[in-house]
Amino acid sequence: MNFNNLLNQVLGAVQQSGNKMMSDNNPLNSFGGGALIGGLAAMLLKKGGTKSLLKAGSAAALGMMAYQAYQNWQGGRQNSTSTVAALPEAAFAAQGQLAEERSRVILRTMIAAAASDGLIDETEKQLIAQEGGADAEVQQWLANEYARPASINELAEAVGGDQALAAEAYLAARAVCGDLVRGEIAFLSRLSQALGLDDGLVEQLERQLELA
Repeated sequence: MNFNNLLNQVLGAVQQSGNKMMSDNNPLNSFGGGALIGGLAAMLLKKGGTKSLLKAGSAAALGMMAYQAYQNWQGGRQNSTSTVAALPEAAFAAQGQLAEERSRVILRTMIAAAASDGLIDETEKQLIAQEGGADAEVQQWLANEYARPASINELAEAVGGDQALAAEAYLAARAVCGDLVRGEIAFLSRLSQALGLDDGLVEQLERQLELA
């Protein structure tokens, strides 16, 4: 399964559809052959992060936003006594198999963020379950993630200390959690700590989404 392509399709569907998707009675029906992609995009938009999600229309755009946040954070640390190795722009633009692995982690993080305020809507699960055909592999993967979203520890383990990926994953999660509720606040706080993100970097990531 091509996770990088799936992430790009989901982010692209979000960007193209925006608020219209949220107003559909059955958002999956408006995507034709891309119903599964539309279903995930619609679920993410329902969380209230429309404006934030619209800023990231592709995996590349997400990586660039994370890089810009990282650069701004590094610039603000010039007078700091602690040393943190600077990451090049290439660290935020993975290619090949590394891009696949990163996209899978980011997708899992987004679904976990969507589920952080409680169970994912059962209607959404049923709509996904009704779709099949060429998207059977994607359908099964999504069904598994919906049934058991990744835990904070699992996400941190998957990131494995990769600070570029950690920044991108947090950025994606924060974009999903637009209008914060108690569960989402706790999720994001625990996620940033588990990923080892500095508070200043977290602030810069939120600035990229115009949330700080």
